[in-house]
Amino acid sequence: MKLQLRLILVFVSLLYVICPGTLSAQLSQGGVPVSFSVAMPVDTINMISLAPPATDQLALEDKDNPVPYRFAVNIAVDLGIDATGHWSTAPDGTGVWRITIRAAGARALTLYFDHFRMPEGARLFAYNPGRTRMIGAFTEANNNSAGTFATELIHGEQLTLEYDAPAGTGAPELHINEVAYAYRGIADYSGLKTGFGTAGKCEVNVHCAEGATWQNQVRSVVRVQVKRGTQNVWCTGSMINNTLNNGKPYLITADHCGNQSTATDLTQWIFYFNYEGTACANPTVEPALKSLTGATMVAHGGNSGLTGSDFFLVLLQSLVPKSYNVYYNGWNRDVTTPSPSGVGIHHPSGDIKKISTYTAQLQPSNWNGGAFLSHWQVNWIGTADGHGTTEGGSSGSPLFDNMGRLVGTLTGGQSSCDSSALNSPDYYGQFAYDWDKNGTDSTKVLKYWLDPLNTNVMAMNGWALSVEEPAKQDWISLYPNPVSDILYMSTGGIPSGSLRVMITGVYGNQVLNRELKRAADVYQVDLSGLPVGLYVVQVSDGVRRIVRKIIKQ
Repeated sequence: MKLQLRLILVFVSLLYVICPGTLSAQLSQGGVPVSFSVAMPVDTINMISLAPPATDQLALEDKDNPVPYRFAVNIAVDLGIDATGHWSTAPDGTGVWRITIRAAGARALTLYFDHFRMPEGARLFAYNPGRTRMIGAFTEANNNSAGTFATELIHGEQLTLEYDAPAGTGAPELHINEVAYAYRGIADYSGLKTGFGTAGKCEVNVHCAEGATWQNQVRSVVRVQVKRGTQNVWCTGSMINNTLNNGKPYLITADHCGNQSTATDLTQWIFYFNYEGTACANPTVEPALKSLTGATMVAHGGNSGLTGSDFFLVLLQSLVPKSYNVYYNGWNRDVTTPSPSGVGIHHPSGDIKKISTYTAQLQPSNWNGGAFLSHWQVNWIGTADGHGTTEGGSSGSPLFDNMGRLVGTLTGGQSSCDSSALNSPDYYGQFAYDWDKNGTDSTKVLKYWLDPLNTNVMAMNGWALSVEEPAKQDWISLYPNPVSDILYMSTGGIPSGSLRVMITGVYGNQVLNRELKRAADVYQVDLSGLPVGLYVVQVSDGVRRIVRKIIKQ
């Protein structure tokens, strides 16, 4: 049995090497399902077959409602661990429950759980019939206060869900009430296509030359699988910074993407990070990606853009792991000097990340005849590798100014890869309007969430990782924090030589660079002249160095 397990593990490891796009990474614990390791036969006896939707009718509906880009509809089911599937016991006593679900013609399936509670020690996996696409293990770490869960897409028309738990483990709560049936907006794996994805041929991949100076911003952009009732739509969002520079996982997208989602729907949104090619040419194999599940709505405004700026701000239920290499966008709410150039980065039709370029000054505008100048009008240009536009699925994507800061989120427009529409305008809800003009309540504007320090700054740079702070050392400490006037630096009674102190603000701008002469114990720095806000303090004695964040109040 050990040899067999070793061979299975080698096989799974090889899949990462020879098929890098076949295994994706939802927030999970990894591992191998028990049925793989003890060679249990594939469970088809208890297969649940679902009636597929009428895709011809869906196509007609999509033609009349192209935005946001619907790619899946949900099939209602009643599949609980107590009443469906099949239980078996592995040789070591581990209990294994499996259920296989098939929906003919589906390009991919997502499982939505309205009851999800995993006991300690239990694991849950999902995989396709060929066992070349697998996600999990999901564990008690995936439990949330709403008791819901959703799996990221598993390509193909069939998947198996497998639960295992050691003997004596408490009972789980697992009940699936919907299965998302993806009928478009998913890569075609039939072998009939040699390219990848469904975006228009004019679109430009983010790793072409056009994206060379925008790689931080590329890292911020997220494909969002939006659940809104019985439908799934593709939208684009981006991570966004706040004045604490603390990596709080805020994501901004469009109101018309999220305003039909209930609070429960939001707990089942799926956020796909790093969904992009690695070169300028389209890849022939779908890139690997990483995802997180669940969010709560923080603020939104604009009645889908008709009476405002069309933004939707959510807080992810999970912190973004550092391994996701995420960038939190800076922003600019100054409208007095519209940006002369910049880019938009997005997931057209749910495809891998693309970049569109503009070189003419943004124009204040309204949306669809609305009464407010709440939007930016932008016109894209042709570049060396194509003529980026936007498509369904691009909704909510960020528009960047020439300094790399977010200034808007996409509502819609007329641009497309049609030769007659390449130069047609698109419209982005203004970040400045999002800030404080959609209403007075905190659930209608951004300022309370993205400026918790109430600094009232007009613009802010992006943030990649937390400021590198070495382990606290005993040679010096900084207090108080927050500080009003005098910042004290104590060496704990050990005499020290002169210190070099450098302080930078939220823009990375240096506000103080001073040498403090030798002191017996406590050094003092007068900060009374600095505005309130977040600062980074670096202190060095020529040998040792510390970096600390402080708040000036």
